[in-house]
Amino acid sequence: MIEDDIIQQLWRASEDKHLCRILLEGEPLTRTIEPYGVVRTTKDQIVLVCWQSIGFTKAGGKAGYRNLVLDRIIELEILEPHFQKRTDFNPVDGQYKEWVYHI
Repeated sequence: MIEDDIIQQLWRASEDKHLCRILLEGEPLTRTIEPYGVVRTTKDQIVLVCWQSIGFTKAGGKAGYRNLVLDRIIELEILEPHFQKRTDFNPVDGQYKEWVYHI
């Protein structure tokens, strides 16, 4: 997928608070996520900041925040169900350098 298209779709899903299903390059299973924003990190990577509820993970299978490298997303599907923005989301966290957008 083209990065600009992905960002536009993620922004739309974030604005409307829709869950998304994504597949990352090299992973066998999809992830179901709440998209919170796209940011350049202090390590100069463009990442999707999200809350992952289910799906492929190396974090012991627990739900939680993930910073997923944007150019590894090969499939993106906006789902019908909505999510509520988590109260612990912190867009001014020191790891985030320059937001493209966030909710």
